[in-house]
Amino acid sequence: MKFFDLHNDALTCGANTVRGDIIYAVWTSRISYTAAINLLNMSLDKMLAIEDCGIFADNPQILANYELMYAGLTWNTYNGLAGGAYSTEGLSAKGVEMIDFFNKNHIPIDTAHLCKSSFFEVVERANKVLCSHTCFYDINNHPRNLTAEQISAIIKNGGIVGLCFVGDFLGEPTVECIIRHIDWFLTRLGDKNLAIGTDFYGTSNLPQDLKSYDGMDSLVLAMIRQGYSDSTIRNILYTNAATYFFNS
Repeated sequence: MKFFDLHNDALTCGANTVRGDIIYAVWTSRISYTAAINLLNMSLDKMLAIEDCGIFADNPQILANYELMYAGLTWNTYNGLAGGAYSTEGLSAKGVEMIDFFNKNHIPIDTAHLCKSSFFEVVERANKVLCSHTCFYDINNHPRNLTAEQISAIIKNGGIVGLCFVGDFLGEPTVECIIRHIDWFLTRLGDKNLAIGTDFYGTSNLPQDLKSYDGMDSLVLAMIRQGYSDSTIRNILYTNAATYFFNS
């Protein structure tokens, strides 16, 4: 079965994958401005995104040179643009300017890593939003996870939410825990806005059977055993993301 991954850190970590339906996020928190530009320039054949736009705060226009799938304002702390998940600050004036730049250039804004105050300011101002990789606060109250209110705001905006495989966010690094998060979402919100954002290469805390794309069959089998229909499985693993980026 095909899958579409909203978030993979392979480029930043010097890894390589052979899949085509992957968004490669350039994780600028861990590299220099020059290194980020070099990665972007060397990867124009891939679907690209930015995780943490802080290094571009004084020159967002350079990002217009790349066909970005999305861009996130910050990582886990305040970076002069917006507050991250472990802070409380809202949007700065430069953050507002960055959102306006993304709106003008039709670039969706990734709400992953934002704190609540920044999150709702972004959703109110942005033309298009999504969350590339997260889990759900009602299942595990981790500061990186989204509440039902936040998810509903993304869906109201027309966005999608990528469920990530990080054990810290899931609660336990198991495929069974992934299913618990999926069940929660499907029961409350249906199957049209849920996707996957693995965060492969951005963490080591992954389910034993799902540490790379080679393990995706274990997730598919668990979804089948849970009784999900073929159409629901396809929506989560591929169709919702493909529709959002290419047919919306």
